[in-house]
Amino acid sequence: MLLKEIKSGYEQSSKKTKHNPNQGIVETLSTLRERSLRYIDESAYKNYDRLLPLNGNQPTLNKHRVQDNDLPHIFEALKTVTMITHLDLRYNRISDEGAILLADFLAQDQFLLVLNLQGNDIHRKGAQSLAHGLKGNQALSSLSLADNSIGKGGGMAFAETLQININLENLNLSNCDLEMDSLIAILTILRYNPSIKSIDISRPVPQFHYTNWMDDVAIHIANMLEKNTVLQELHVQKFEIRDVGFMWICQKMQHNQTLYHLDLSCNRITRDGAIYLGPMLEKCSLLRLNLAFNRLEDEGAGHIATALLHSNSKLRSLDIRSNYIRGDGLCSIADAVKFNSALTELFLWGNVNEERACLAFENLVKIRRFDPDNIDVAPYRVDARTYLAESTNNLDKYAYWKQVEPRLRVQPAVNREPLSERA
Repeated sequence: MLLKEIKSGYEQSSKKTKHNPNQGIVETLSTLRERSLRYIDESAYKNYDRLLPLNGNQPTLNKHRVQDNDLPHIFEALKTVTMITHLDLRYNRISDEGAILLADFLAQDQFLLVLNLQGNDIHRKGAQSLAHGLKGNQALSSLSLADNSIGKGGGMAFAETLQININLENLNLSNCDLEMDSLIAILTILRYNPSIKSIDISRPVPQFHYTNWMDDVAIHIANMLEKNTVLQELHVQKFEIRDVGFMWICQKMQHNQTLYHLDLSCNRITRDGAIYLGPMLEKCSLLRLNLAFNRLEDEGAGHIATALLHSNSKLRSLDIRSNYIRGDGLCSIADAVKFNSALTELFLWGNVNEERACLAFENLVKIRRFDPDNIDVAPYRVDARTYLAESTNNLDKYAYWKQVEPRLRVQPAVNREPLSERA
């Protein structure tokens, strides 16, 4: 019923200004309920009836994506249907001009809670307008600008906004070409920001090639984690963080009791940095740690196994995919998880699966140590030899691009069921 009202309001507003209605929008609002959930993950979204899904990666909008001149008519329709609280505009052709229109709408709107603008064509000017519009907005709690090249100017604008806006809880600025100055500004503001619970600032623009420039930023990440008492989820992929920077983060994380999800994948952390994991995991409250696509090797895996055995009883999810770990390291992890009953998810595909490691994880599968969806490998036999294959799993639930609504993907609860009961 709501979508029919929005469709009617959109068409009427277009006629008043003699604007040809976007047929993709009309068709989307007409046939949405009849389509598969392949493009809209209804099962992961509680308030589906309050979502306006105009994401351009669905068939009805593939050839008629939302553009700047469609936005005023969409906003006019939303003014009459205040039940819509989630607006999904991913993968469209919204530029700086459209972002300015969105900013004007946000400055006056009191109902929209979630806005997803991932994968559009918004740059510095548009990001600055959006940031300015959020200064007076008291409703929006989640904003995604991922995959928009907002650059240094856009990042600095959001750093300024985070000093004023105390309602925004989830912010995604990944793949936004943030530079060092804007990163430092955002991290400095986050030390005392009272509202941000989840932030993604992955893949900044590399500067000062062939130097360890990101280790300086890692110090700011560490200092922020030491002071912040609100943040629960942090993504810093592709930061080129090395062992020195990782050491700082681990040391400061010992003073943090609120962060549940730390994503350090696609960095340059090696076995020498893994030695600092034990003291960190012993004192912090992490539930999910993502170290995929680093270079931990066997020795680093050994440090993780030691931490799981002796230092940690809270971690629920561990991702160590593609870390050049061979038989010794994988076997040490397999032995450790037999005695650590808190860990419920383990992802390790992409390492060197020697047969002894394959046998170790085959044993874990036999005793049902993990649910099949919570581990990404499955054993099989050929000519009396055991191998591991990549299996279907629920790892995608942590991917920000799969979420209609940006939200925390790890909840602060630990499965304390004894291992003997699972077997």
